[in-house]
Amino acid sequence: MAPKNPLSTDLPSDEDKWNVWTAQYNVSGLTIHDATLTSASTISEKQYLLLQVLWISGTGRDLSPKQFELENWTQEVDKLLATSQSWNNYRKSFLSGPILEGTFALAKMYQSQAAASRDENFKSNVAFSPIANRTRSKMGSLEEKLREAQLETPTKSMGNISDLFYVGNTPDTEESPFQSPGPAEISHLMYPQTKDEQIVNTALVDFLNALSIHFPRASRWTLHRKSFKAEFQHASFEARTDGYLEDGEFSGRVRALIEVKPMLRGRKQNPIRMQEAAQMAAWIKSDPDPTGVLNLPGRRLHVSQDRHQMFITFAEYDGNYIQYLNNTLPPNSPRPFLRMHEFGPWNTMNRNDMESIGSILLAIALRAYFDANPRTSSTSEQHSS
Repeated sequence: MAPKNPLSTDLPSDEDKWNVWTAQYNVSGLTIHDATLTSASTISEKQYLLLQVLWISGTGRDLSPKQFELENWTQEVDKLLATSQSWNNYRKSFLSGPILEGTFALAKMYQSQAAASRDENFKSNVAFSPIANRTRSKMGSLEEKLREAQLETPTKSMGNISDLFYVGNTPDTEESPFQSPGPAEISHLMYPQTKDEQIVNTALVDFLNALSIHFPRASRWTLHRKSFKAEFQHASFEARTDGYLEDGEFSGRVRALIEVKPMLRGRKQNPIRMQEAAQMAAWIKSDPDPTGVLNLPGRRLHVSQDRHQMFITFAEYDGNYIQYLNNTLPPNSPRPFLRMHEFGPWNTMNRNDMESIGSILLAIALRAYFDANPRTSSTSEQHSS
């Protein structure tokens, strides 16, 4: 539903602006638990507002490592990268014609390809589903059709493949342009990444791992597309990522999310930000980590690349927000918010930008490893060994 009166094009950055938006979208006084949400293949403004998110954006220079407990790590990273020949060759590649040999060669190649992307299609990684429509009858309908397919003789027509995987009882709304395809695995096959989006994804993950691969006490980034599911009173949604930072041998816990798009962020700014907010909320709800470190400053974050521009977005929230997501917030409590602090862009075709963000990204990977195993030595000891 469109707002009654024109709103600022930017998503709300403070509670006053959020109140204006909720009034315009007729969700004032509602929560994510008591609102009835329609099926949708992406997140709408109404759903975004009910997640109680505030989006604060700044430039790359505005990022303060101290605010997100990265200050000591970035200082150590500068020492580590100063001794890296591969990093030095990567930096030289911005000044010379051919890509120089080294760990960053593939990353540099894919960064150049990503910068040439002409894809303007936004493909959502978030899907909402009302509880009422996720009934046994729906799954029974799919199972029945699969059984019927197994009983068909080889000579009998199977019909249209889309008929086989169609799941009934999906509301016919403007927000749902196609019928639900059934299990998530089928959906992933039917709606894969585009070629340009895969190139951007590869460029980002190659760069992230090239930064950390020679430092064994740094967590690793993966292309694995992990799903997070958040269930509420009347609806649920599934949010998929384009990769993540993982603990690996320790716990397999996610330490940061990756999200990529083939177009510039400014082309689809609000849809991209709303999707990333939904991913973050689903991650928090599915892994609240009450006794761990994920709720400390700067621990939950997005690393994003949109075409040739990179962004880092840190999530800020407190225990009250986790209670809100779990519907356990005491009555009359102050309204909690998830604040998304976005910084960027950093241009992957600009040497100074990549030197700046490279230091921050390696610091994030080193800190994640230490968070997963705090008995490991510091980066200073790692550097001297």
